Amino acid sequence: MQPSPRTYRAFLVALMMLTASAFQSARSTLEVAGELTLVTSSAGPGRDARGRDAWISGATGSNRSTGKSEFMNRAAVVTADTSLLVAGTGPHQGTITMADGANRLICAWRGRVTTVMGADGTPRSTSVGTWTVLSSSGRYAGATGRGTYTGRYASSTTSVMEWAGMITP
Repeated sequence: MQPSPRTYRAFLVALMMLTASAFQSARSTLEVAGELTLVTSSAGPGRDARGRDAWISGATGSNRSTGKSEFMNRAAVVTADTSLLVAGTGPHQGTITMADGANRLICAWRGRVTTVMGADGTPRSTSVGTWTVLSSSGRYAGATGRGTYTGRYASSTTSVMEWAGMITP
């Protein structure tokens, strides 16, 4: 017994819809990366119950898109964060908002700051961690995503953070 032409048509339609759905979801994920240049305004250090330096700070700056997909190039950036450091080393976490007009992305980030003394006696601080999208609006409304970051502190008030990850708008 051979299937009817109607069965073939139904099968072909289902196959086309499945293929289109797979193609659409594969296209919608963006491989993104950037470099943030930030100027910090700090409140601290204070001390926590264990005597560690406790920082509450914020920073403003801009993003330069460096990934395969252009993303939030020249977007304004605002961060808010806290750190608990012993000799300049310890955990830090916070939020970051990237805004380009009505297009906004708010991410949570968490990582670690490490400080070592340079040969000249100047402290050299770096950071590493992960980020996750919390909310978004405009072109990226409903976006999800996550990634990693690394950073270096060019001075006591300026940092440069390189980030990369995947965003699904």
